[in-house]
Amino acid sequence: MEGFLFSLQADGKAVRTYEYYTNNLQHFLNYVNDHNWPDKIHQIESQHIREFLAYVASRTYTHGAGNGTQITRHSKPSSAWPYFRTLRRLFNWAIEEGFLDSSPLATIHFKQPSEPQIQPYTVEELQRLLAVCELDMKTNAYFTGIRNKGMLLLFIDSATRLGEMIGLKINDVDLNNRILHILGKGNKKGIAPFSSITAKVLWNWEIQRKLRAKTNYFWITEEGNAFSIEGLKSWLKRLKVRAGVHSPGGIHRLRHTAALQYLRGTRDSFLLQLFLRHESLEMSRRYTQGLKQEEAIEAHRNGGSPVEGLGLG
Repeated sequence: MEGFLFSLQADGKAVRTYEYYTNNLQHFLNYVNDHNWPDKIHQIESQHIREFLAYVASRTYTHGAGNGTQITRHSKPSSAWPYFRTLRRLFNWAIEEGFLDSSPLATIHFKQPSEPQIQPYTVEELQRLLAVCELDMKTNAYFTGIRNKGMLLLFIDSATRLGEMIGLKINDVDLNNRILHILGKGNKKGIAPFSSITAKVLWNWEIQRKLRAKTNYFWITEEGNAFSIEGLKSWLKRLKVRAGVHSPGGIHRLRHTAALQYLRGTRDSFLLQLFLRHESLEMSRRYTQGLKQEEAIEAHRNGGSPVEGLGLG
């Protein structure tokens, strides 16, 4: 496992990709240790893998949600898919390196779950999140309030990914031209636009940031340090709790929100692909389907109802 993770770094994989595999493999290793499995990779059999996948697909777990609150979640069968992908890649790497002749996953057929329907945050939910920021700005927590408002607006306005937002540095944010210079998935450089409304908030944030910054990263904590991936995830969880927003989803759901709203405004899936910095149009098609479902529901409510059309009821 250690060698596999080193190989990811050597291949120049993004930090987010490295952390994804690290976290999944750590959970796997914990299970291996707790159940006294063999510690030699060639002694791991398909039955071991099936047992682990069945566990992650049916477990119940609790995690913190900020302010001392906890949330209990129940796994779905699809929860096992990321672990299946991770272990498949680990054992295939072991074969390529000559540690194994065959993979214990070769006889395990796991169908990739279908992509869930895109569910953006509602306008009301976004307004409640922003209201918390405004409250902080008016009650002796201006630094936190203006930062949180700036991050929310920028996530929504530019469809920035979590890792891209974490990596932003001062020189990457061009307020005059309202452009972000970002390092995207696979370490690919790109640009993302934002509006004049967001630019105004970011300008105010830069003034506050200068008073505490100990780093050249654009987004910093109250202590003046750069955010970590987990720190930024916790940031939104805490904000949602304070705003009374209990719907599921985290930071990536802000990207979904941005994508659907952009598509509503442009009605152009090719522009959406460029806006989201997707490599193919297929990756953007989920949003197109989501918009068409919205249109179908709206049409039903505006004269398309079969019951109303047939004069029934």
